[in-house]
Amino acid sequence: MEDLVKKAQQGDKDAFTKLIILLKSDLYKIAKTRIKNDDDIYDVIQETMIIAFKSIKKLKKVESFKPWIIKILINTSNNLYKKSNKNNIISLDKIGDYSSLNHSEFDKVETLIDFNFILKNFKYEDRIIIILYYVEKFTDKEIGEILKIKENTVKTKRTRIKEKIKEILEKGGQELWIN
Repeated sequence: MEDLVKKAQQGDKDAFTKLIILLKSDLYKIAKTRIKNDDDIYDVIQETMIIAFKSIKKLKKVESFKPWIIKILINTSNNLYKKSNKNNIISLDKIGDYSSLNHSEFDKVETLIDFNFILKNFKYEDRIIIILYYVEKFTDKEIGEILKIKENTVKTKRTRIKEKIKEILEKGGQELWIN
């Protein structure tokens, strides 16, 4: 990926296109945590691509391309969300089915986390933290940099979310909430 980033920084449009193709499903999942309408999601991704292409030469570390473009996507998604929503409640009834999150070496609670469950039952920032950590495999430090919050705050929020999930599972999954 780093070679493609270097080529894209030199103006190679094909290299930039390849980068976007490599990241398209990741960008979609992340945008989906904030925006419910597929047309709006694709608009946000397109706007993200335009912004990233215009400013890729300013990227200092080629290995930081993915966090950098995700940060642009999050900011673009937030801007659209603020324009189109007057309250903080997101209706996520029409979310498509996703397979459960990657099953690596998570503990028992984490192996049961379903992407739809995350989207439907947690606040936006919590959803982003979980998706970036478990799906995209970013570290707490990287997530903090992307979201402009402290690393310890990311760890604390992730632990709190995990405890909420554990609580629900212990009650048989009967108690769901929307924050």
